[in-house]
Formats: sequence, structure tokens, C-alpha cells
Amino acid sequence: MNININTDWEWYENTNVFRLFYHCLLHTNLEDKRYCGREIKAGQFVSSITRISAETGLTESQVRTALKKLKDTGYISTKSTNKYTIYTVNEYQKYIDCGQVAETTTEENTVVENGTKMEQPVERKMEQTDENAKKNCEKSKENCEKSNKKAINECFERLWKQYPNKKGKGQVSDTKKKILYQKGEEHIQRALKRYLEGLEQDSAWRKPQNGSTFFNSGYIDYLDENYEKQPEPNPQRNPASILSCERDYDFDSLEMQLMQKQLE
Repeated sequence: MNININTDWEWYENTNVFRLFYHCLLHTNLEDKRYCGREIKAGQFVSSITRISAETGLTESQVRTALKKLKDTGYISTKSTNKYTIYTVNEYQKYIDCGQVAETTTEENTVVENGTKMEQPVERKMEQTDENAKKNCEKSKENCEKSNKKAINECFERLWKQYPNKKGKGQVSDTKKKILYQKGEEHIQRALKRYLEGLEQDSAWRKPQNGSTFFNSGYIDYLDENYEKQPEPNPQRNPASILSCERDYDFDSLEMQLMQKQLE
């Protein structure tokens, strides 16, 4: 089985969508099968968001986002039950070349003995098929890694552009950039927004951290799951209003009354 996705495919440069679609093509059935008493047709396979996340290395949120893009553009459709989901790769034959593998395997698995072509043992055929599949998988993995690195760097550049103190950019390692990418650009943007709002409120004494400090670890306290909004300060009474109230009293009269009580 050969998988063919051209570079002009509309989601080719989107790492997560490309990885998910390739994963679906790898797992789709090439013939009708049965699963738990239900027919799973060619072009379909059974899985779940959690399982796909574990198999692709994408977070569940990234899987859902990529899947929505593929569904909205007509490449994937799904049907859920109370136990699992059936994924359908629409027009999967455009991307999976089954005949080429069979033809190549037949040609490669013949040997000539005394001028006569003879089939090689079944074990040898399986070895060659597995080897071809492994090569295709490794090539796809290499392409995904290159594309993924590009997406990670582009994500970091967009975040860095929004940060005011642009010091220490080179001190943010590729590993840290990958962590930022995996947490999700929108997630980090919300953390950055909270941090900048806090700076604005305390601008009299707080200055922004170096960019390297924030993107290496400083953002963590401002993530959705960690952030605790500071309580609003109690409103202070206006001194002018207090004095206004005090003017309503005759303090001389009150003092005289107090002195009389003491003399009694």
C-alpha cells in the first residue's frame, strides 16, 4: 500500500492536519470487515480521539481541531456510537495505491531458475512487503518532523512578536518551543494577555521579564489551569465625603453634654 499526498494538497503545510490525515489513511480498511457485530466498510476504521492522540503524538485538543478542519473540507466523516467512533476517509482511493504494491510485489517475488520464473516463498513476500511499508513510514515520519519543526518555529515567532521585552530569544531552546506549541498558541496567548494586564496595573513598580524568562517558564502561572485572579481591592472612602458628614454635627454642643455627664 502506497500513500500519495501531493505538495499542492490544501492542508499539506498544516502539520497537525497532515499528520492526522496520513494516520487515517494508514489505518483505513481496504476491504469490508466486521467489528463487534457491525460492518466496517472499505475506507473506514474504528478509533477514538484518545487513541488517535496516543498514536499520533498530538494532544486531544489538536486532534479535535485538525479533525474539524478535515470534516469541514470533506476529507473525513465520522459516526459515533456509545462505545467508539467510525471514521470514514472520503474518496480514499485517490490517496491509497493498492494495485502498485501488489504488482511490484509479484514482480519482485519471482526468481529465475533454469530459465523459468518461479515464485519465491510466502515468507519472503511478507518480508519485502513489510520492508516497503517500513520505508514509506520512515519517509513520511521524516517529512512530518520537518513540517512540524517549521510549524513550531512559526508559532514561537508569532508569540515572540507580541512580547514587549525582546531579550534572550536565543536562550529559548527547541524543546521549550515545542512545549509552547503543544500547549496551543491560543492557550499561551491568553497567558500572555493576563501577564501584560498585570504589568499594566502595577506599572509603577513592575517591569516585564526578559522574553527568554517568560517563554521558558514565566508563562506557567498564567495558564488557564493555574491562573488565580487577584481579588479586587476594597473601595476606599472619599475623605471629602467623611468631612461632609462631620460638618452635620455640632461638636461644641456634644463636648458640653459629655462634660456635664462627667460632673454629675
